[in-house]
Amino acid sequence: MDANVKNFKNLQLRKVLTRLGSLNGCYNCEELSEQLETLEDSQLLCGELAKVLKRDLSLKEISSLYCTAIMLLLLGDPEILSERLDLLNECFNYSDMLKPTMVDYATRELLDNFKFAASLDEEHEDYDYMLYLLTAIPHIITASETGKMISLGLLRAFIFELTSPGLESPIIMHIYRNISELWQMIKPVKVDTILDEWSLHKIYAFIKSFGLILATAALNTNNTALKQAGYRGFELSQTETQIEISEWFKLLKNKLDEKQTKDIAKSKSMLVRFIDFNILNLLTETGNEVASEAGNDAALRNELN
Repeated sequence: MDANVKNFKNLQLRKVLTRLGSLNGCYNCEELSEQLETLEDSQLLCGELAKVLKRDLSLKEISSLYCTAIMLLLLGDPEILSERLDLLNECFNYSDMLKPTMVDYATRELLDNFKFAASLDEEHEDYDYMLYLLTAIPHIITASETGKMISLGLLRAFIFELTSPGLESPIIMHIYRNISELWQMIKPVKVDTILDEWSLHKIYAFIKSFGLILATAALNTNNTALKQAGYRGFELSQTETQIEISEWFKLLKNKLDEKQTKDIAKSKSMLVRFIDFNILNLLTETGNEVASEAGNDAALRNELN
């Protein structure tokens, strides 16, 4: 397994900064993009962004700040993680951006910039940008209601791209709808195709995305503000659909378990346990149990790396 597949680099942030022209009036983008080499440089950028958040910002500017704050989080040394998380939280709490057009715009900007950043790696895979974002999404979900809706839009886009590679996206707006819609994306995919053609990192991106949506949207009782804003889909599907979903993921889990080989047995075993804990167990939970928003995948990420 490639241990560097999710390692975000200063070069990627520098290149993205040169694209974010909307931030040029907020600080010296050219100077920072040239000097952003060390931890001290990125700390300087964090300080500049914190000052920017005190100004009146446009949708384009705040969307650019979302992108930069997430990338800084991915670059962050463990010793300054709390500081980077504070910046991320401040960005996603800058203002109420729950209008569907705003959520859609911010989601598109994140997808576009992270795809560009991932493409800078000569050996990148099509799904690497998802792995970057999946590292940060649990933090974005808990930052604010705006962050939660943007995260759900990102995860929905991931599932479509993973299950329908090469097809033109039918997604008109990047707004989460419901679990049933996602199931219609997943249902045509043959489990054997996943086992034969997908890497473990790609399988991880898929099950992590679905598990996060399940925990955040369908099994989280703390979505009142989103419902009041007019959003729907925060419940499990009808029993028949729920059973179909459960049976499909159970088949995936069992076949993963059967196909283990010595060199990757531990990683596959972790994927099997992830499906059990973060999908199958959630689908069978009673209504009185509340799922974790962020999921439980730290051990799995460590194994895949």
